[in-house]
Amino acid sequence: MRLFHIVSIVSLFTILTTVSSVTAEEQYLEFLQGLRDKNYHDTALEYLDQIAADKTTPKKVQELIPFERAMTLLMFSRTQRLPEEQEATLDLALAQLASFTKQYPNHPMAGTANTERGKIILEKAEVEGRKAQSPAEQNNKKAHQEAARKLVAQARDIFQKAYNLHEKTWKSFPATFIDKQKEPEKYEARAKAEIQFMSAQLDLAQCTYAEAQTYDPGSADYNRLLKKASEEYAKIHERYRSQVGGLYARMWQGKCFEEQGELGRALGIYNELLGHPGNSSAIKALKDNCLQFRLICLNDDKNKDYELVINEAEQWLKENRSRSRTAIGQGITWELARAQEALANQESTKKGDQERILRQALANARFVNAFRGKYRDVSRLMVGRINAKIQGNSGGDPQDFATAYGLGQDRNKQTKALKDKLAAAKSAADKKKAQVELTQFMEETARILRIALKLADNKTDPKELDHARFLLSYTYYNLRHSYECAILAELVARSDDKVNGGMSLDAAYLALAGYLQAYNDSPKDQRYVDNQHMEEICNLITSRWPESGRANDARIQLGNIYSSTERPAEAAKWFSQVPPAAPQYTDAQIRAGQAYWNSYLTAMSRRSETKPENAKEWSELAEKHLRTGIAATLKSLPAEAKTPEDLTAAKTSLAQIALNNGKYQDAIDILSKDPHAVLKAIHVAKGTKRPAKGVQSSEFANLVYQLQLRGYIGLQQIDLARKAMKELEESASGSGGESITEMYRQLGEKITEEIERLKAAGDTKRIDDVRKSLETFLTDIFKRKDQTYGSLVWIGETYYGMGQGASEDPAVARGYYDKAAAAFEEILKRQAATGDFIPGDFQVGITLRLVNCKREQGEYEAALKLLAPILKEKEKSPEVQFEAANLLQTWASSGQGDNSKKYMDAINGMELENGAVIKGWNYLARLLQNSMDTPGREDLKEMYYDAQYNKVESLQKYAIAVNDAEKLERAKSEINVLGQISVDLPDDVWERFNKLYRQIQVDMGEDPQDLARRVSASETVAANDATPLETETPADTSQKVAQQPVAQATGGSNTMIIVLLLLVGVGGAAAFYFFGMKPGKKSTRPSYQLATNVTMPADIPAPAPASPKPSRSASSKSAAPGVSVEKSRSKAEPEKSKTRQPTEKTDSDKSESGKEKRKLTPEQIAARKAKLAQMSPEEIAARKAAIAKKKAAQAKQQKQSRPRPENESQDS
Repeated sequence: MRLFHIVSIVSLFTILTTVSSVTAEEQYLEFLQGLRDKNYHDTALEYLDQIAADKTTPKKVQELIPFERAMTLLMFSRTQRLPEEQEATLDLALAQLASFTKQYPNHPMAGTANTERGKIILEKAEVEGRKAQSPAEQNNKKAHQEAARKLVAQARDIFQKAYNLHEKTWKSFPATFIDKQKEPEKYEARAKAEIQFMSAQLDLAQCTYAEAQTYDPGSADYNRLLKKASEEYAKIHERYRSQVGGLYARMWQGKCFEEQGELGRALGIYNELLGHPGNSSAIKALKDNCLQFRLICLNDDKNKDYELVINEAEQWLKENRSRSRTAIGQGITWELARAQEALANQESTKKGDQERILRQALANARFVNAFRGKYRDVSRLMVGRINAKIQGNSGGDPQDFATAYGLGQDRNKQTKALKDKLAAAKSAADKKKAQVELTQFMEETARILRIALKLADNKTDPKELDHARFLLSYTYYNLRHSYECAILAELVARSDDKVNGGMSLDAAYLALAGYLQAYNDSPKDQRYVDNQHMEEICNLITSRWPESGRANDARIQLGNIYSSTERPAEAAKWFSQVPPAAPQYTDAQIRAGQAYWNSYLTAMSRRSETKPENAKEWSELAEKHLRTGIAATLKSLPAEAKTPEDLTAAKTSLAQIALNNGKYQDAIDILSKDPHAVLKAIHVAKGTKRPAKGVQSSEFANLVYQLQLRGYIGLQQIDLARKAMKELEESASGSGGESITEMYRQLGEKITEEIERLKAAGDTKRIDDVRKSLETFLTDIFKRKDQTYGSLVWIGETYYGMGQGASEDPAVARGYYDKAAAAFEEILKRQAATGDFIPGDFQVGITLRLVNCKREQGEYEAALKLLAPILKEKEKSPEVQFEAANLLQTWASSGQGDNSKKYMDAINGMELENGAVIKGWNYLARLLQNSMDTPGREDLKEMYYDAQYNKVESLQKYAIAVNDAEKLERAKSEINVLGQISVDLPDDVWERFNKLYRQIQVDMGEDPQDLARRVSASETVAANDATPLETETPADTSQKVAQQPVAQATGGSNTMIIVLLLLVGVGGAAAFYFFGMKPGKKSTRPSYQLATNVTMPADIPAPAPASPKPSRSASSKSAAPGVSVEKSRSKAEPEKSKTRQPTEKTDSDKSESGKEKRKLTPEQIAARKAKLAQMSPEEIAARKAAIAKKKAAQAKQQKQSRPRPENESQDS
């Protein structure tokens, strides 16, 4: 396209000079044009400054200086490589033209200046086209092409106005003959008008050609516009076939054929013009352009007529030595060098001739490389290739940078063929062979490039040096030497864009690819290092190149990084920074909305004292971004098109937000209204098995139907709510009764969470509305006679959840628990009557639900009576034992009679009347410690932490109840040991234990200290190196937001696009995250489905004692304990329920040493607390030192103080 602009300027100049007489003043302009022809643009600009300051310069020349400066800047812009620099230069040119027309509005060249303004705008369109082809701008390619088309339209508007004006002027002359001798002025005026009119037509045809360049080559629009342009040129040629302008139109008609691949027709036109009999300077310039175009066609792979190119190019250069440095001369020399290199590389060329021809090509490439312009980069590459070829033929390693660099470039290009060979391999043996060949080839390429870097010196071109580094970095990437790739690319990325020719951005993205590759290759506990590096690179890209397409890619990538590390608020911030003009905008808006909603849910699941102040704002921002993203998606998506999964997920999140805000009808509309309704997207035909993942999976469909049910309940549309329940059961029935039961359990938990969020937000009105709507619906459902198992479970679970949500009002909560118990009792009653009312093996789970209700109602005897047969049958079930110990602890804390000893029963266990055994917290904690990493049982780790906590809390409460200081000391020691042996306790777990630990110290009359927290080595380093974030978001996420994998970007075939695709391929492996599937806090309700892969052995070895400074190996899991059969109990033992009697050493009235315990009265405890409050800072410091000394002594006695099974003695 640029060639057209060169020819256009030259043609206009030559056409005008053929009809104008040369004046004395024009010697200035002729000299100026000579400088421009030689590409001495800097000198030309200096010359203009010089004659502008010279008072002897003729006035006519002084007036033209702004215009000529604009023309010089225009031509100078064509020699610049960076689009940004070109734009800046073209803007200066436009400013000079504006200055000219403002100073001299009536100047004869004012109209020409306006036309030239249109041509500069076309140049700006070409710059946008170059951006569209840049690897760094592939995500913004369409935007740049559209911007180019808008600029072409602006230029066309200017040219059309000029066309209308010149047509009117030309038609004002009579069509009759004008005698040049008799009416010279009138003759010249009409000739000038005709030339201007003809030029205006050429400019309009030029716009059509330029518009074609804004589309991808080979596309329908590209070919359509080229055909249209060729037709416009043909009309101009037909009208002015005897004039220079008409011949130029003919030449460009041939160029249109060439770019459409019709080389024969193009060559026919070029040959025709080269045979034109004219010999004027304008015709010679025309023929020179035609020759260059002809050589391009002959060099094409379809022709490969290299010898003819060499002959014709050498002949022209011989006849036009003085013009070899002009733009045309450089172009012809470049085609000559191309032909020589290609001929030398042909197998038919004799070996003796190959080096001679290569050296000729090398000389021509070096000549072209000496000039700034479009051939400089490509000629530099050719110099390197040929040097490497010549050096390689002589044997040995390269001895200079240029040779090694060229050889590295050549090998880098050959890598693609080897990759294609590997991809095409069929058998395993062929693939292995191809992989070995590729790896060896790339390793040698890396070695050659390292040699190049070693041979570089202060004379080496900085751009070539950075490019060699870039090639080596990319080779490292292909070899999966990730850190070498990233570090070297980052070095290039941080260098000056102007020095390395704009390579920094591509290098930054390559560095990001390297760190991402390292992230995926690293163990999970070491990935934090790569995360930090990726954050730094993404921040570099977004801060240094904020408007680039890569910056938007980096914002998306950084958002994904923060999401993967559970920092959704930071993720949302980066997603929301993607600008509206970016092609990723819609996806980024949806991702931002999902991340903000995730942040809100996370924040509201935490205790109110740790809730971020801006949690409500996150909810509002989530709704805003989701609505924007959804609207943008629907605007560009036809109603009949398949619904994208990310759109369905986004609308589902938006419906959840509406429900959270009490907008029930809005939620129903979001889920059900077209186009692209969520309910339609998740629907599958009856009898069709749902997929394991995606929006049609049972997991996601259940979530949607639950939201629909909540919406109809809120609207009190009972019949529709019942229909929604039926759809929900059908969706969950694919996996049998287990799925239905679990689904209703989750739904009950979600109601609890919703009420807790509303309580945390202080929205009492919404709480009352939610409770009222639920009660009305549940009452109606329970009164009906057609209840199913699922509907009764739903009633029981929902009432139970409402009871937990009303903990601040015991009377209200008791009413809900009564109704929950009634529902579960009805289920058991129907099961007893029919024998098959409860599906599968879930009777035990339903009974445990009823036990939960009885416990909350304070009916502990009844609860224990229900538990006894289950304990007998499922003694080794962690869930059953957990519920039993929990019941005893709750009973002890109820204040019903003298039940404080039940705290010790909860810890140590007890035997029931029917022979069933409650194992207790002590035993259960050790079992779970050895089983909590069981695959598929993530809940066991939470149960382990709860068991440990409940054990210590029971011990603390018992010690307070009986005024036992030794028991308090033991409780404190238990937590201290846990802190020492547990690596990387989750934040919420540590906070919970720390709060209890500090309370125990207060109970003991001590100055409370925080619990020591042990972290892994990697976590310690990460904590030291991590950059603080502006917004800290909780790590624990109660509900995951449905999200879509990273969308793959489209791009070209160049190196950086390959890296981009690799990035997307690696980063796009994330599956859907579904929100609302797990509670933020461990529920006291056990799952219906009991553990099948974890059993409680009769005996578990105690953990090894922890050292004061435990090593990593101290936290390794012990081997699975052997299962032994517990001895049967003597039949002589009493039948009544009794507590397992502790041995003398574990008697509640004795310490571990056998000595009597010192009990404190309430008055003594109060006195100790008062004394502590009155201490001076010095006294407190001394007390802390004494406490530390005491802790050190305790550490040596951990073996004696650790909890043991009942049958293990301290001596053992």
